[in-house]
Amino acid sequence: MFPSPQSIVALAVLLALTSVAFSFKRSRTRLRSLRQRESWPAFIEAYVSALEAGLAGTEAIEIAVSRAPAQLRSGLAEFRTALQTKRFVDALLVLKSSMNNSQADELVQLLRLNDRFGGGGLVAILKTHAKICRDSNTADAQVRSKNSSSLTVAKLGVASPWILLTILLGRPESASSFENPHGVSILLSGLAVCLAAYQLIVFLGRSPREVRVYATQA
Repeated sequence: MFPSPQSIVALAVLLALTSVAFSFKRSRTRLRSLRQRESWPAFIEAYVSALEAGLAGTEAIEIAVSRAPAQLRSGLAEFRTALQTKRFVDALLVLKSSMNNSQADELVQLLRLNDRFGGGGLVAILKTHAKICRDSNTADAQVRSKNSSSLTVAKLGVASPWILLTILLGRPESASSFENPHGVSILLSGLAVCLAAYQLIVFLGRSPREVRVYATQA
């Protein structure tokens, strides 16, 4: 007894839907992280504005946190609380932990070094940091756009044979061509090749992982 062509196509559709569901979940996580990175320069610029207005360092940070974009508020709220209950250097560790990205790591390192060496030139340092973050975000967005286009075309290439096969199996004369061991083996082999091709597409098209150089520095 061998599976029918329709059951193989149904299996292919089920696997495709499962893959889409997992991809959607991963995409939501990545999107949240991307929005935080894109909003980070605005937070730094608010911090700079507060410093240029003559506010002290800790007070300027609290003002910047209160004006931060919505995507950053949950992580920054922990930092704001820590500023009121901990030493500045200890509060910076809370910021690194709560934000959990390379841009926050870099800011923490800059503020620690600036505090250690007297606190001069902080505005210029922060402006440079914000510019570097914006440039990095722009470059990352360009890479993601190219990868997304390539992935979309490649996924359509994997899916199109099964869409065509679904249409063909709607005709009895076409379905009968696959209702034998040889036809079923062709479909199963094609399914295996498509699964391998899809995994290769996902592997080659994934975005580079964020490198957190200062993540382990306490």
